[in-house]
Amino acid sequence: MSRFCVAGSLNIDLVTRTKRFPKKGETVQGESFSTFTGGKGANQAVALSKLGAETVMTGKLGNDIYAAQYMEYFRKLGISTEGITREETSTGIAVITVDENGENSIIIIPGANGRVSAEYIKEKNELIAKADFLLLQLEVPMEAVLEAAKIANSAGTRIIFDPAPAGDVPSELLKLADIITPNETEAEALTGIRPDDQTGFEAAGKALTAKGVKAAVMKAGSRGAYIYQNGRLIHAEGFKVNTVDTTAAGDTFNAGLAYALGEGMALRAAVRFANAAAAISTTKHGAQDGMPSLNEVQGLLEG
Repeated sequence: MSRFCVAGSLNIDLVTRTKRFPKKGETVQGESFSTFTGGKGANQAVALSKLGAETVMTGKLGNDIYAAQYMEYFRKLGISTEGITREETSTGIAVITVDENGENSIIIIPGANGRVSAEYIKEKNELIAKADFLLLQLEVPMEAVLEAAKIANSAGTRIIFDPAPAGDVPSELLKLADIITPNETEAEALTGIRPDDQTGFEAAGKALTAKGVKAAVMKAGSRGAYIYQNGRLIHAEGFKVNTVDTTAAGDTFNAGLAYALGEGMALRAAVRFANAAAAISTTKHGAQDGMPSLNEVQGLLEG
């Protein structure tokens, strides 16, 4: 069985639901408020665990009630917490608004996530080196992400890099990643090309590989994903489901992709598996509550 390490953020999601997003300077009536465990790093770890993967999380929590809640939750899921340290600050917070169509807008307060340094990652090098796959995102400082990628590359650990939230990424990190998984916004931030159609995805994929990326898997929401590798673009269609909340669908996709590759699937089949996992995650409210089991994903694939 493959082993997975996720290095990244742990947040508490404060979620408000409303019919529509407010305009600038406008106040609108909300319909509900909920609190969920989240953070792109932790989301990917939880999604892997729910699929049955052996997973270790590397990151930081604060010294508050949320931290204890998170550690206990991870233990119940069987996620190793040996790579998590608590700091004298707040746990990371994500303030999320979801509209009636299931679309979301998010504000991040880093908290303890901002204290994940390159030196801290070096202390956890054995956890990364022992893994078959390392999953990375951009909700902790770039120096930590880059250090984790260097350790993984030296150890032969395959790197799946989710360049989210969108922003500048060092060329060194792009060259270290085995697979990069941007959505349309992130692909545009990295290449200057907006992939609105197949031609755009091909151009963006070509630009990413020109920067040293080995393979680009570009997420396209309900349309599925586009794979660009070895000068060729392949489209993996999405799945039609009753979407109620898209929060963490991208994180579920990354976990599904890693899990499927760890099971020995070829890249195209692994992307199809990831599309199914992501689709199921949008049918329930909350970042982690909607993440599917292996049986659920297999059911959608076979249905």
